[in-house]
Amino acid sequence: MDLNYSRTVKDPVLGNGLAASKDLSAGEPIIKISEPFLIVVEKDALEKVCSYCLIESDTSSLKRCTGCKVVRYCTPACQKADWKLIHKNECSLLQRLPGIPPTPVRALYQALLRYVRPGPAFELDSRSQGLEAHVPDLKRDRKRWDEMVLQAKGALEFSKTPADKMDMVTRLLCIMATNAFRATLPDDTPIGLCYEPTLALANHSCVPNAFIMFDGRGISLMALDPIKAGEQIFISYVDFTQSRDQRRAELKQRYFFDCECQKCKHAYTPYRVCKESTAISSEKLALLYDYKTLVFQAEEREQEIQVMQQELNDVREAISVTHSLIDLSKTTASETERLNFLKQASSDLSLYKTHKLFALPPYPTILDELYLSYIDNEHLTSALILLLFIFLNCDIYNWPQPNHPIRVTRLFTIARLLKYAASLEPAALQHSLPFIPSEVLAGTDFIDATHAVLILVDELAPLSHGQGTRFVGQVELELREVEEVQRLRGGVGKALQKWQSEGNSATDGRKIASQIFTGLRTLAGFAFEVIEKQRL
Repeated sequence: MDLNYSRTVKDPVLGNGLAASKDLSAGEPIIKISEPFLIVVEKDALEKVCSYCLIESDTSSLKRCTGCKVVRYCTPACQKADWKLIHKNECSLLQRLPGIPPTPVRALYQALLRYVRPGPAFELDSRSQGLEAHVPDLKRDRKRWDEMVLQAKGALEFSKTPADKMDMVTRLLCIMATNAFRATLPDDTPIGLCYEPTLALANHSCVPNAFIMFDGRGISLMALDPIKAGEQIFISYVDFTQSRDQRRAELKQRYFFDCECQKCKHAYTPYRVCKESTAISSEKLALLYDYKTLVFQAEEREQEIQVMQQELNDVREAISVTHSLIDLSKTTASETERLNFLKQASSDLSLYKTHKLFALPPYPTILDELYLSYIDNEHLTSALILLLFIFLNCDIYNWPQPNHPIRVTRLFTIARLLKYAASLEPAALQHSLPFIPSEVLAGTDFIDATHAVLILVDELAPLSHGQGTRFVGQVELELREVEEVQRLRGGVGKALQKWQSEGNSATDGRKIASQIFTGLRTLAGFAFEVIEKQRL
């Protein structure tokens, strides 16, 4: 363990947990582990990430293992390190098998080889022994349990573990199933499974004060909010922007408990959580949206929700239909049908649009799926308009802390889409967005906008993804590139650089940034023009 500002505590209700061992600031690392207990790349990601360092690369630049032809590496050093760690044992097994085993089987197999004590005892390691396995709960779902038993048998045979240790092997699989984390890329794309017993002690809340962050192979527990010494550390086991019913159902099904956090207990809306949250101060970000105004609007919308409870209750059936339409959009073979299902879902919840309740679930999910539809079909300028709207009307309420990694990743994606728009000739840009007045597009300098947004991301990335991480490096590289473009063309680049270094005291840069962000808010206002008129 590279860094640890936590200690184990015993909560009378929640059981074992983690608490801060010192006062922590928002964005400060609580625990950093460069070599986690176990991390395995999942089957769908084997061709796009290095199986040792977990860095994403083009398939052509990753070298496949010449033995098993399953795992890939970005450098000989990574291949050598993984061979020493585990692949010398796994390679011959993968060669013999007709297909790639499921990720839980590979993870269990590796855990048995690396951590189970050999000899007559053949016991679990001490760090796993103390974790909850939920065996009786898992047995209640017969289909799920039978599948887990088959997986445990496979790992037992592959690892040549004695057959009389089947119960121990099955218990370890249960521990991993209910305590492992989803390994992700910096943008939250899932790429594998990470089992780290220390971090598994953190308890759940739908209003977390911390979050898990991956940087390649490394994993960190980061403070989302300021945390006092002795205060318990909470992460969210599920997507806490879902409705209360969805969150509780998922937590019950996967982790076997009924969530009684304040958000669940009192049915808090995103607007209620937002107005009660503590956000780090950023004078630069305040030019994009004002935090005091945000809290005021959250209070207004929360009051409106209380007044219109009956109307919201009346659309419950429409919400159920909406979830069905979202599911259909993910399974249809036709991209046009996919888009039409999502448009219908948006139309069915027109009440939310009328009252500007865009952050209430499931509306953000509809907008996210529409955005992804435009991305998948390379309508990138339409995706830009929609993502600007999502950020300003959903994200800042659902993730009120500016240092939340999803917030920062969204901003970075916006910067990259602005960069794409800047690469288009004016006629091509207008052709891609014919429903936006030409004077609005002509009045937006997309290079300046890219520069200004990257300055925001550069300020926040160390607090969301960690100092010195690869994501921070990506942001710095993009920033240097746009700075070079600005240098070559002259104009306002120097003023924006001064604003970056001196803040709002750099008057010219502040005015330019303010004008840029006003323009982006204007573009975001055309989101429903995009939804209604854009065709694939």
